[in-house]
Amino acid sequence: MPQHIVRLIVLVVVFFATAVAAKIYFTDESFYRYGHYRADSVPELATGKPKYRGPAYCQDCHTERHVQWTAGVHKVVKCEICHTPAGEHPTTPTTAKLPIPADTVKLCTLCHEKMPSRPATQPQIVVKDHPYPHEDRQECITCHNPHSPSIGGLKPAVALAAECAGCHGADGKGVGAFPGLLGKDAAYLAREMKKYKAGARQNPMMTPIMQALSDRDIDVLAEYYANLGGKSAVAPGAPGTGSSAMVQLSAKCVGCHGAEGQGVGVFPALTGKDAAYLIDQLKNYKSGVRENPMMEPIAKGLTDEQIEMLAKYYATLGAKSAAAPKSAVTAPAANAKCLGCHGAQGQGVGVFPALAGKDTAYLSDQLHNYKSGARQNPMMEPIAKGLTDEEIEKLAGYYSSLKPSN
Repeated sequence: MPQHIVRLIVLVVVFFATAVAAKIYFTDESFYRYGHYRADSVPELATGKPKYRGPAYCQDCHTERHVQWTAGVHKVVKCEICHTPAGEHPTTPTTAKLPIPADTVKLCTLCHEKMPSRPATQPQIVVKDHPYPHEDRQECITCHNPHSPSIGGLKPAVALAAECAGCHGADGKGVGAFPGLLGKDAAYLAREMKKYKAGARQNPMMTPIMQALSDRDIDVLAEYYANLGGKSAVAPGAPGTGSSAMVQLSAKCVGCHGAEGQGVGVFPALTGKDAAYLIDQLKNYKSGVRENPMMEPIAKGLTDEQIEMLAKYYATLGAKSAAAPKSAVTAPAANAKCLGCHGAQGQGVGVFPALAGKDTAYLSDQLHNYKSGARQNPMMEPIAKGLTDEEIEKLAGYYSSLKPSN
């Protein structure tokens, strides 16, 4: 037999012998006991700790978000894709709190950056042009609910923050005596806002605002301010505001008076008011002639030029209306303390009651009760205590002489 054939046969025999020996030595004894897999792997997996838990694991603790998620198109995106594997969350220190993506632009564009190969049915954006070239870049969650972008009626964070800008500033740094929210812990902010909503923490300004928000809105606001950092996020001004300077300036007002000056809740409308009237009132707040814990620090932060700009802006916004309806009876000076909540004609604003046409003796009694503490109210007590008996009688007589709106 030729030598090269002998060598080939020997090589083949050695190869097969090695393969048989390797199979015998390396194959686990439990392999193929139940099928084409290692039988001992079943109890090993059963006793192991899973790394991925699945969306059902998140449902009990995050019910509201889970409901939103299951109702929208993002239900194909599992929780742990964005928040990392749950593992032993929330029982061990290392997984007590799963991370919330900070760079949502980077995360969201993995699926939503416009590419020719992607199906047209999948929402896509051109990143450099989004949201708009003239705006500062914002995180995606500023305008989109990440758990269910398809659910309608959910306000984006910037729109929600517009309701806070009047007191806490367009950049969340606070205005005058009102505290900054910028960079505060999200859990702390959410907890305190929910206390206002539930009434566990009392404040005549914060409580009605928080009660108008859902828990989801509160969580979004808390995350927004916690993550705002040094970025400036000017609350949206009214459409057609003109210059960016006016947008910045009116941002101090939109939280209470609305993006179009239409008024929000208990706070009066400014739209169409006489410019001279608005200038006078702002200067009165600035000088302290008219007292109001919300308006004073805002007005004191304005120059006379800015006051005139704001007054003219709101005077020309929307339909014209009488700034301060006239009365046959001259209003006493102390009346300035009542306008913000009870209206220029005592008609009442939002949850604050009408005074027009009420019995003089009744109004006088109630003011005296607030003054003495017999009737308690955190807004009325300091106002009533600052009135003399003569001023109380004049106010009672003035409002009883006004014609009720209905």
